[in-house]
Amino acid sequence: MQSTTQKQIAAAFKTLMLNVPFKQISVTLIMQQAQLRRQTFYDYFKDKYDLLAWIFNTEAGADLAENLDYEHWTSSLLDLLRYLAANRLFYRNALATSEQNSFDRYFLAHTKHLTDKVVHDLLQTKNIPLTGAYLSFLREYFSRAVVSVIIHWLQSNRPATPEYLSHQLQTVIEDTISGFLNRVQKEAD
Repeated sequence: MQSTTQKQIAAAFKTLMLNVPFKQISVTLIMQQAQLRRQTFYDYFKDKYDLLAWIFNTEAGADLAENLDYEHWTSSLLDLLRYLAANRLFYRNALATSEQNSFDRYFLAHTKHLTDKVVHDLLQTKNIPLTGAYLSFLREYFSRAVVSVIIHWLQSNRPATPEYLSHQLQTVIEDTISGFLNRVQKEAD
């Protein structure tokens, strides 16, 4: 459950992220912006990386996880891209660091979770008994490909619309899946 204090801290952090590089933002600076005691931060978050993950999960991640399955993944992807577009400067700044707990690692882990669900649902829907190393490879491949494309899109100075990028990602994923299904059918015959 979100508290008013968590939201206040998150709002202060998001405001700072619009003008201050992520590396230069400290807990002290966040709490000065929020007009709260520094110690209050630690009642809710371990560090600024934890706060960043909380913001993403609260604003985008939780809804995606609840509404994601093979049948609805395309609308969930578009919702995610629209959210990221609306918060482009914030996430561009978040992605500018590659430290130990950086956002790109969290985003990849989150995307892997979502990709696992889509791939699992796809295999069940199409009644494909795939397990083992190739299944692990597919999940890793799709996760890293989607994250890489989205990060590139966020960092672009002339980004495509969320609708265009969503369509492109859907097309390549569906083409890959169609090719896979075609190969499986040929091997079965």
